[in-house]
Amino acid sequence: MNIYKKKITALLVSLCLICMSIVPVFAETTAAPDTTVPAAGIVRNEAQLTASYLMANTDFTQISDTSTFYNASRNLLLSIRSGYNCSEQVNTYLNSVKALVNTDGTLNIENPSWAEPNNILSSYAHLLMVLAVTGNDASDFNGADIVTAFDKILGTLSVTDVSSANLNPYHIGTFYSAVYSYKPQLQNADSAIAIIKSGLLALCDSDNGVNYWGNSADNNGLVLPLFSSMYNSDENVKNKIDSASVYTKSLLNENGVIVGWGAPNSDSTALALAFYAQYCDSAVAALTYNGLINNFKSASNNGAFTFSGSDSLFSTQDAMIGLVTYLYALEEKSNPFDVSYEVKAIADAKNNPAEDSSSDVPDEDSTEAATSASTDDNKTSAQTGDINIYLYILIACAGAASMISAVIRSKCRENV
Repeated sequence: MNIYKKKITALLVSLCLICMSIVPVFAETTAAPDTTVPAAGIVRNEAQLTASYLMANTDFTQISDTSTFYNASRNLLLSIRSGYNCSEQVNTYLNSVKALVNTDGTLNIENPSWAEPNNILSSYAHLLMVLAVTGNDASDFNGADIVTAFDKILGTLSVTDVSSANLNPYHIGTFYSAVYSYKPQLQNADSAIAIIKSGLLALCDSDNGVNYWGNSADNNGLVLPLFSSMYNSDENVKNKIDSASVYTKSLLNENGVIVGWGAPNSDSTALALAFYAQYCDSAVAALTYNGLINNFKSASNNGAFTFSGSDSLFSTQDAMIGLVTYLYALEEKSNPFDVSYEVKAIADAKNNPAEDSSSDVPDEDSTEAATSASTDDNKTSAQTGDINIYLYILIACAGAASMISAVIRSKCRENV
């Protein structure tokens, strides 16, 4: 009996030693940064959840100043890009816009006294982009030619007009996207793009990217991804963005989160995702996506994101930029603010009506939009719990120990 007890004791000690050596290994593995690249469908689902939240919390009837027009237009454009059914919001938006467009195609939009004087350029840009993704001909919208009106503005554009003193740096990217996308219809596009490039390079006055009240992931994520077409064609812009990439990646911690002022920052993380998705390797983008989802998704409202633990519309808007830009990168599409495909499709349908019985722009996301027109609590979230592998090992070892203990008790009873 003593020999048997010694053998059992040795077995128990061996099991404990094995458990002690294995558990730290698995603990370290499961705690490692999550660089798993999600399926595009999962990201699209998250983007549509966020679109649903934004569409329910954006007032498309109150867009008469450059600030509200900017936010509403961007939210609508990105929600459409996600594949979410925005037909109701599109109708409300377009009806509101009709009251803001003069007969000569110019915009009757107020610029708040606190805003940069040329932010109206962003209003033209956003309207042109939204009209494109909704299949509307901007050269004949409600009888007005907005394209020609925009082109006339470009004809008088100067480098000073796009400086940070006159145009909010956060708008220069969308301004460029509109000019680039409508370039075939704009006589002054080439000169305007050259001026915008000069403005961009002036903003990037160091190797850290856009300098607007300092350098940050927010600045780089809001501005630089929209210059992806220029990145591919201009060496100076490419060099600036490549150096900004090194800086922006240095801000990310091992959990895929950017910390600002001593606390995890949802806005910075979301906008960094937009930058990484456009210019960095897939592992960095995946790490940031997982960090955004795992740390900042609202526990109380589907589609919402938090700031300092509370749901925030502002943070949710930034999250939408990151999610849709990442979605487009996964699907190997151009930046979501690039509407050149839609502009061409509208022009082709207009110029060749016999070849196309429909004037609608082909909807590249029609399948997803049709299958996900409604967003509800049954949507599957990309955020899932980690499998605690070493907990199962402990349970298995405990079970083995329990079995051994039962054997000992049985043997003891046999030898009483």
